[in-house]
Amino acid sequence: MATAQISAAARVAAGVDHLNRTLEAGWPHRVDVDELPFRDVISQLYGDFFGWRSRESWSDESVFAAGFDAPTLADVPELTVEWARRITALQAARPAA
Repeated sequence: MATAQISAAARVAAGVDHLNRTLEAGWPHRVDVDELPFRDVISQLYGDFFGWRSRESWSDESVFAAGFDAPTLADVPELTVEWARRITALQAARPAA
């Protein structure tokens, strides 16, 4: 299925799942939702989106499918809203240590 056919909610859920598997439990508290989209989730967590992507060898399709980037500029607002919603919920569910 093409990324464009997958909802922003499903893409962000995939990204959250990846981050839950690869980072410590408190990672949502390291993301400032007020900085989105100007400092995306990966940049906030790893410091540099393109460096992280290169180190991890993520393809365009994989990055888009996990909601870490948008396939078009028109997709950015919906993806940003979904990341902010999910991270805010995670922060509330898991108080900072």
